[in-house]
Amino acid sequence: MRGFATAAVVTLGVAALADTVWTLGGPGLEVLLLRASEDGFLTGWDDLPVVVLLLLRPFAYLVGGTAFLAWLFRARANAETLSQARHRWFRVLIVLGWFLPVVNWWIPKQIVDDVWVSSRPGGVRGEHIGGETHSWLVWAWWVSWLLGIWVLPPLSGALMAMRGRALSRGTLGFELCVLAPTLLAAVLAILVVLRITGYQEGRRAWVDAGPPL
Repeated sequence: MRGFATAAVVTLGVAALADTVWTLGGPGLEVLLLRASEDGFLTGWDDLPVVVLLLLRPFAYLVGGTAFLAWLFRARANAETLSQARHRWFRVLIVLGWFLPVVNWWIPKQIVDDVWVSSRPGGVRGEHIGGETHSWLVWAWWVSWLLGIWVLPPLSGALMAMRGRALSRGTLGFELCVLAPTLLAAVLAILVVLRITGYQEGRRAWVDAGPPL
């Protein structure tokens, strides 16, 4: 479990860093792309640094997301052994739940909620896992994620379309407003990973040692 958590934490941090570099370097990166495409769109070896910059953020997102889902699969499997309560969603939705239209606004959070309450000290305390009191940390992570990925980017895109391709100070300022909840979501996701991992390792250690006589 510790290895999965470490991979998730490191790659989420790298993804956040790549997002920051791309946003802060936006105007300069656009100039590089325009220059590289003057004599053909990114066809020569001289354009390799531009290609790397162009693919940096999506690749970092892909690696970070994959590591997070791998950790979540492991955490879900552990949670099912720590509590007899039935989780609300099948394991396949750990991945598919992020891509299904409409329901991707709540299924991933509920999966993490169920893992959280199954892993915490005392486990599930009621009759139904969905009726448990959920963590403010998970709530904060999920709200930040929705704002940074689904709510604010379309508004930023509409603003840029109205002002053209050139980035004005106002547009860059709005992009920073979009970046803020995305970075917050990454930090909170790291805290969720560490907290659930700590819960599970603590309970496993207690089970292995046995209750005091």
